[in-house]
Amino acid sequence: MATFLVLIPPGAASGDEKARIIRDRFSWIALFLPVLWLLWHRAWLAAALAFAVQSLGSAVADHPLFGLAGLGICLATNLLVALEGPSMVVAGLTRRGWTVDAVITADDRATAEEIYYMQTPAGEAEPRESVLLPASETSPRRHAPMLGLVGFKEGR
Repeated sequence: MATFLVLIPPGAASGDEKARIIRDRFSWIALFLPVLWLLWHRAWLAAALAFAVQSLGSAVADHPLFGLAGLGICLATNLLVALEGPSMVVAGLTRRGWTVDAVITADDRATAEEIYYMQTPAGEAEPRESVLLPASETSPRRHAPMLGLVGFKEGR
């Protein structure tokens, strides 16, 4: 079973046909081609940052003493994009005004689309309340950073 996030454009009603369904999963393509994967998904800022970090890692990898550290930087960048790439895409869409309308657990994308459009009334005039994710900033409960770690507003 996979988790799918359904995002609707600004001002659209729930069940809009322009909704984007994004699967939250590990991406093998993003592991091997992180910058191209981010560009394909229109995450321009994240792609530029990944390119800069990988360029730095490649420059450090040429040094005889720090070569292994440079390879580690490149590998860490690839792994971060492969694990968190869909979250970067969702964050970019929410910055542009899109809202998370539903979180669906399904076997594949076709099943997730079927579940989403079957549970949404076709003639709904106004948008539904936005879905509150566990890492949402709207949570009344706040935690301080633990063990010297940086706080991430209760997110991952």
